[in-house]
Amino acid sequence: MKKTLGLLLLANTISMADIIGGELNLGYYNHAPSGTVQYQGDSLDLKDNLKWSNQSDMFAKVYLEHPLPIIPNIKLGYTDFTHSGSGTVTTPFQFGNQTFNSDIQTNFNLKMYDLALYYEILDNWVNLDVGVNVKYISGSIAIQSTTQNESTNFNVPIPMLYGKARFDVPTTDLSFQVEGNYVTYEGHTLYDAEIGVRYTFLLGLGLEAGYKTMKLKLDGIDDLSMDTTFSGAYGKLVWDF
Repeated sequence: MKKTLGLLLLANTISMADIIGGELNLGYYNHAPSGTVQYQGDSLDLKDNLKWSNQSDMFAKVYLEHPLPIIPNIKLGYTDFTHSGSGTVTTPFQFGNQTFNSDIQTNFNLKMYDLALYYEILDNWVNLDVGVNVKYISGSIAIQSTTQNESTNFNVPIPMLYGKARFDVPTTDLSFQVEGNYVTYEGHTLYDAEIGVRYTFLLGLGLEAGYKTMKLKLDGIDDLSMDTTFSGAYGKLVWDF
């Protein structure tokens, strides 16, 4: 009896391995900043006032898919996002309770976590996924000089629409993909999108490269307002299993 149960359990495990699939992504993203930020004071330009320049960071995504028709598939994502700058203030400005008018150092740290639930609408040479995503953003902005220091933190969960489409070029190992999240409400607008081309090697391993952009417009979150865009090229390793 025990042997029979063991064989049934093994068969069930093998069967589940055959029908559960997914994808792993590990990417590197170059992002150029543009826009403004305001915290209890003046509206500050990211480049002119905060001295931010291009930066590169890592991101990762995991997709888990199954054939059950009612239960949605799952996507998990993580992005570690930073900017920093230093320079001399030519026009004094207020950030928080401080007025800066000398040499400054600025830092921006942002961590983004994604949990998407989606359904696979098409699954042939055209692949189409649609669903909803909750993006949790945890960030901080800090400015300091030799005598002053001011910073603010913000944490906010954001429900968004989610979609992904992939087009496989027949008789080749090439495919084109576009993926993104979007929401706008009560003065806030957020989206992130990427469009790229992928080449798949053996066993589902491949490389993808393209363009990635993120819009972060927050209106009065913990006294912080932002109207910013971060865009640039990306490359990633992929494993479609």
